[in-house]
Amino acid sequence: MGWNQQQLADFAEVSLSTIERAERGEPIRVDNMERLCTCLQKTPEQLGLLETEDQGVNRRQANKTIAGLVSGLLITPSTDLSLLAGLWADDLLVIYACGIAACQDLYFSGRPHEVEAILPLYCNQTALLARQPSPLQQSAAKLASQAQQLTCELATDREDFGVAQQAGQQAFLYAQLAGDSNLQVAALIGLANLGFHRKLSSAALRAYKHAVSLLNENVTPLLKGRTYAGIAEVHAMRGELQEAMQAMGLAYEHYPLRPEDDPAYPYLRASRYSLYVFGDAQSRLFLGQPEEADKALIAMQRETNDPQIEPITKLDMLYYQADVQIQQGELEPSSAVLTEAAALAKDLGSRLYFNKLAVSYHNLQAQWPKESLVAALEEVFQPW
Repeated sequence: MGWNQQQLADFAEVSLSTIERAERGEPIRVDNMERLCTCLQKTPEQLGLLETEDQGVNRRQANKTIAGLVSGLLITPSTDLSLLAGLWADDLLVIYACGIAACQDLYFSGRPHEVEAILPLYCNQTALLARQPSPLQQSAAKLASQAQQLTCELATDREDFGVAQQAGQQAFLYAQLAGDSNLQVAALIGLANLGFHRKLSSAALRAYKHAVSLLNENVTPLLKGRTYAGIAEVHAMRGELQEAMQAMGLAYEHYPLRPEDDPAYPYLRASRYSLYVFGDAQSRLFLGQPEEADKALIAMQRETNDPQIEPITKLDMLYYQADVQIQQGELEPSSAVLTEAAALAKDLGSRLYFNKLAVSYHNLQAQWPKESLVAALEEVFQPW
């Protein structure tokens, strides 16, 4: 059409960042896809906006990797690990590493139910190797820590807090056994996140302070940035403005521009989203600064498209968007976002977010008790 990017964005009524993502071949929202197709009078296939074959192959491969373990080599407490280490050490650890990575991919692509069915097997297998002295022990302990970290995250999302606490503690112990300070910090972040969601700010702060004590030159920038982002939101939860702002500054200072290139990213899965949303937007909401929180969310959308490709991240973003809109007194958009988010929470089986959204709904109800839009939400937030 002879337009530049900004002109296309204006004519299609989408953001400039949407055009940039589309041209890089990254996923965009369905409604934005429809606007572009209508504007340019082309199909999604003609514009290259649909999932590529390679992406489809990657998801199928993740399923094959997980299924492969079931029919593959399983060990038992009576297995001779010295013989095993000599014959199949490399193959065995590769199988487990690929399987745990596949579980992480499936979890963030919105298929937690599949992960729940197979992840306990990885936890069991890696734990058996990690608990017994052998040439495999330290490498197995690293994998066991990663498996337990994902278990902690899943259990937290299901509000099975006892299981989450136990998994987080096991993740830290295996990381110690592996002698890996990065995994230790990651496990402590998981435990702190659990305390945060349980509104146990003292427990969350203790875990984060323990993590800070381990931040030496060997710990990656991403882990440092994510630790300080978490500390900021916990201080904000406690109403500690000065401490929250100081931690927020440290988070921005340490967070890498390309988290995906950080060695800890494969198991931490913290993009720039975590910096802008946890370290900034969430903190601002706790401190009663919805306009600043909204600016952080806008900045996040310019730098990462995780909410568009990761359903659990989208759910998290919708929750924060609703809270920003409620604090700003925006009835109609907050009602629409709460409805969308509640449906997604149920689809993902996230009791944690459904209950957090229910609290936001009650806040909306307190502001507009007689509005029909609010009354319509009552059915959406029936106990689940």
